[in-house]
Amino acid sequence: MALPFERSMSEVTVEAEEYSFGLKMLDRLAGGVEGLGVGIGDLDPDRLLAKAQRRTRLRDFGDPSFEPYLRRLMEAASSRPDLTSIGRVTLRQSALRALANRLYVEQYFLDHPSVSQQPIERPIFVLGFPRTGTTLLQNLLRQPHERRALQFWELTTPCPVHPDPETDRAKRIQSTDRMLAAAYLIAPEMGAVHEIRSTTAEECWPLFFSSFAVLNYDLQSGLRHYGDWLLGEADMVGPYRHYKRQLQILLHQRPVQNLVLKCPEHLWFLDSLLEVFPDACVVWTHRDPMDSVASYCSLISMSWRMLYGKFSAARIGTHIQHRFQEGVERAMDARRRINDESRFFDVPFSSLVKNPKGTVRRIHEHFDLRHGPEMDGLVDGWLQQRRADKRGAHKYRAERYGLEAEALYSKFERYIREFDIELRHR
Repeated sequence: MALPFERSMSEVTVEAEEYSFGLKMLDRLAGGVEGLGVGIGDLDPDRLLAKAQRRTRLRDFGDPSFEPYLRRLMEAASSRPDLTSIGRVTLRQSALRALANRLYVEQYFLDHPSVSQQPIERPIFVLGFPRTGTTLLQNLLRQPHERRALQFWELTTPCPVHPDPETDRAKRIQSTDRMLAAAYLIAPEMGAVHEIRSTTAEECWPLFFSSFAVLNYDLQSGLRHYGDWLLGEADMVGPYRHYKRQLQILLHQRPVQNLVLKCPEHLWFLDSLLEVFPDACVVWTHRDPMDSVASYCSLISMSWRMLYGKFSAARIGTHIQHRFQEGVERAMDARRRINDESRFFDVPFSSLVKNPKGTVRRIHEHFDLRHGPEMDGLVDGWLQQRRADKRGAHKYRAERYGLEAEALYSKFERYIREFDIELRHR
């Protein structure tokens, strides 16, 4: 049987490397509107701040330490001459949403002073490279009634928009549905690569948007200079504290005993995560890095295409291989400094796939979490659900992104050795 990266180009999920004819026309239209001085692609930080205040009728952004992150990001985006008009509009709308969320967070704390005392007890963080089973594991661990993961509509709009809970939920879901509809219009392949709906449990990195401390701007948007600054000079403790404030709001609305959170980005910032959440239970998934890097390159190529009208597969491959190596090295170094293995549990991808119920049981035993008699049935029930992005639906070719197994394995040698990674392509 041919492996995913051995298939012909016509069989890959993300085949088109540039805008469709319709998107090219839309981009020209957006550029024409920009030329009229309407400002739909304006990335000036000061005007973005003022626009968000006018839109929300709120003034207080809270801790001003986020502003250098905003300015660095907008500077990096503005310096890209290949950013399309659609890309500029997309980044602008993303920034305005993030600033509005930040204003709403501060207002929520003002209106509900007790939320600052909302505990975040023993949160479970599932981290690992994309495509290593993190989605599967998060969904299995969130099944007991005393836990929950965060759904996409909560992550995009963490603060209520209406006093009635049912109406509020409907409005926030409706808003997220519109955003997803636009994303699927631009990247219709997304459903097969990673299906996202308003009500699916998703990665929690959108909660870092309002701090503008988001490595995804580097990974999924190709803003390398911003990523270099974030990884080299920026202090992530402040953004993690703001992230915690949003978790407090979400738990204040729907209390549970434990949150089950998932985000590959935590690998790069493990020290900061555990400084802010000292009782966190960290579950780290592992897989052949060739599979992770190649699959993720295919996934993010849709985002690069959206922002720049086209993408260079070789450039994506070089960038992601470097960033993933950097991420796993940083995580291993942090884990060594922390020097407390009781806070970590490692999950090989093959073990998770072969024995999901046993994997969940061992995680519960390691962290002394409740494993009720209903757990096996809950796991079986979730596994029987069908998803558009089921295993095998996403097809990609590693060599398209300039990836070669032995060269990649040499870069990840320490990681492979330390966690005894099973290599499929050697």
